[in-house]
Amino acid sequence: MNLSVPGLFSPSAVRQNAVHLTRKLKLGRTDRLDRLARRAGKLWSTVAKWHWRFVDRQGYWLSKGQAQKMYCKGFDGLHSQSAQAVADSFYDSLQSWRKKRENGDYEGLRPPYKQKRYFKVQWKSGAIKLRDDGVLRLFNGRGNNPVLIDWPSEKEPKRVEIGWDGDQYE
Repeated sequence: MNLSVPGLFSPSAVRQNAVHLTRKLKLGRTDRLDRLARRAGKLWSTVAKWHWRFVDRQGYWLSKGQAQKMYCKGFDGLHSQSAQAVADSFYDSLQSWRKKRENGDYEGLRPPYKQKRYFKVQWKSGAIKLRDDGVLRLFNGRGNNPVLIDWPSEKEPKRVEIGWDGDQYE
């Protein structure tokens, strides 16, 4: 199976291992992707801010499930699973920090706390649909138009992540 498509993928942009096939597409910069990244950044900041306020004021660590129920449910502008993925990212970072701290690796170690203006947007399989004409639809919740991407493969991806690489979205 030939995975390189001229103009879209370089050999370094397609990586295959036993579990995943990773593809990178350059998407450019659009107002729509900026808006989605800002919404994801706002949600990350909300989860981080309220997690640490609970810790400071009540001495209580919110679980990932509690944070998802409190802040992700009904978060406007993102698909529910995309919002959950943002909370998952925060709690994965928090768990990594705690493990390193328990192992005694303190040098330069800080917990995830910073507010983010932009954050990567992730779609899980329930929010992804590949149309017959080769266009990938990434749903953004009820009442919001989906993101449409020309997809060079016949296989529907299981997960899509769009983030900023310094020059454009990929």
